[in-house]
Amino acid sequence: MSRAWLKRIDLETFESERLELPSEGDEVSVGRTKQNAIAISSVLVSREHCVLVRTASGWVVEDRNSSSGTWINGHRTTRARLAHGDVIDLYGTLLVFLDRLEHRAPEAEAALDRAPHDRGAVLVWGDRLSEHGDPLGEQLMTGVVDPACLEGLAPLCEAGRVELDWRGGLVERARVRCTSDATFQDVDLLGRLMSLRVCRWLTDLTVDLCTWTMPASSRLQSDAAAALRGLLSGAELPALEALSLGYLSTPLPASHFREALLDRLPARFPLLKTPPVDVLPLVRHAWLEVEQRSAEVEFQQVGPQEGGRIPLHTGVWVGGATPTRLRAIAPGVRREGVRESFLIRQEAPQWCLVPVEHGVLLNGRPAVSTRLLPGDVIEEPRGTRFRFVVRVEPSPRQQHTPLVVRGTDPTGRKP
Repeated sequence: MSRAWLKRIDLETFESERLELPSEGDEVSVGRTKQNAIAISSVLVSREHCVLVRTASGWVVEDRNSSSGTWINGHRTTRARLAHGDVIDLYGTLLVFLDRLEHRAPEAEAALDRAPHDRGAVLVWGDRLSEHGDPLGEQLMTGVVDPACLEGLAPLCEAGRVELDWRGGLVERARVRCTSDATFQDVDLLGRLMSLRVCRWLTDLTVDLCTWTMPASSRLQSDAAAALRGLLSGAELPALEALSLGYLSTPLPASHFREALLDRLPARFPLLKTPPVDVLPLVRHAWLEVEQRSAEVEFQQVGPQEGGRIPLHTGVWVGGATPTRLRAIAPGVRREGVRESFLIRQEAPQWCLVPVEHGVLLNGRPAVSTRLLPGDVIEEPRGTRFRFVVRVEPSPRQQHTPLVVRGTDPTGRKP
């Protein structure tokens, strides 16, 4: 039987370790007590929660009548065969099953830390990995992405939940979207992304913390704190330049703890260009900009316009009565005979794209129902393209009243 491993990810700190499953013996127990081969410190984990059993055809996981259940890839199960990338969720700890060899080359990785965009350093690292039979080496040498390197995230990429842009076999830009599929929490996905070798040198990271039904501010507070703690204590991400945790439609209650975490980001990520106050900005106004018009389609906007933009304060429908006539219609305007292509609605969470017609694209991929993020590009099947833009409100930390001393102007000069 081939070798197998578990990657253990602590969602409190995003720290991860790789544990090799034994080549001898039939069971590996997982539970709360130290008598288990893998001990998980959580009151929601039973004393003996589940076991991994080695069979002639591979590894399976079996639940041991645990009180809270054993969850594999977001689904509760009593027994399931494990495949590469399957995730066992144990309430604050993730166990990712892996069957691919991984070789560490610290010197080559350190060279990439110093020069993340150096193609020569990538090739040196890939060569080291290939010499030791690590499949990632071929991906780095050829630039052809092997889905197995994503350790179970590939189906979420296909479904539009996770968007990745690649460069030379490594992830350069990553987005975790808020979609109608709530199988995995956004913080969980952030922890998994940060544990991937191919994501270590990404430059742009967006994780939209809102859920499909807008959570209470207390939930957003805890998710923001969890994401920031993990970012500050997990993988270093030495090339990170842009960071976003989505946006808010109403400000969160003041939190000195959250502010302290935000203030630590520049020291953690030296190349970060995003000011801490813009990591989770306040947005109350949004628009669609028409980026491209199809030459074969007449485009008409019915309703208010603002500087050539389509305001989304109350949402918008986009569709047409005929294949050659496209209309953007504000709510409250009669739309008789209009077949919808997509709609954007302003409700919790703001603002949501809901594709209606087959062939609607979001950022070049088939669109799913999702919360829009700044810069998203929507293309309807006839070729007209729109960009989602927002206006960021100044955060309370950015609003300062100038100190005026008697006998001086606000600059401090004497009159």
